[in-house]
Amino acid sequence: MIKPLLTVLLLSLVTISVAQDAPELPSQRNPILNLAISPYANPRINPIKNIRINPKHNWNINPSMNDGINPEKNKLINPKYNKDFSPLSNHSINPMYTFSLHPLSNNNWRGYYMFDKDSRLTGYLVIANQFVVLDFDDKGVWKGYLVKTSSNTYNYFNLQDEWTRSFFCEDSMVGFNLFDATGEWTGNYAK
Repeated sequence: MIKPLLTVLLLSLVTISVAQDAPELPSQRNPILNLAISPYANPRINPIKNIRINPKHNWNINPSMNDGINPEKNKLINPKYNKDFSPLSNHSINPMYTFSLHPLSNNNWRGYYMFDKDSRLTGYLVIANQFVVLDFDDKGVWKGYLVKTSSNTYNYFNLQDEWTRSFFCEDSMVGFNLFDATGEWTGNYAK
């Protein structure tokens, strides 16, 4: 009786690990192969070279300078107060309840690939709904989430619904750049 149970358990683990393979990075969304989407090769989407997409120069997209997009000043975009934006409270946007939101268990996920300064894949941003985007590392571990603002920026929250003070700004083309609490570009970006 124990031997068949172990066999079933082993087969289940193998099936789960096969289903958890990382999605293949399409060449058109790979900044190493497609330089047009790399902020290091394309000045139009580089916030150091394009001040319109740089929150240090454009207060409209900087939550420390614009109260309307600052979740500490605007409770409508703060998931501690607006539970519709909290995956902890709203199970329809929680990947632990809605498995189709997990990039490693759903081949049809919608969203962005995250890259570091060296254009290495570091994770996935999965669109949960029109206001919330879920953040996963490259192993599929859920790290946090983003909440959209009226300026088409996204504030980054951890899994305790706390604003990390990091935020994403559109790159004026096909993705987002990640900024730290001081408005400095981290060098990380999403495509």
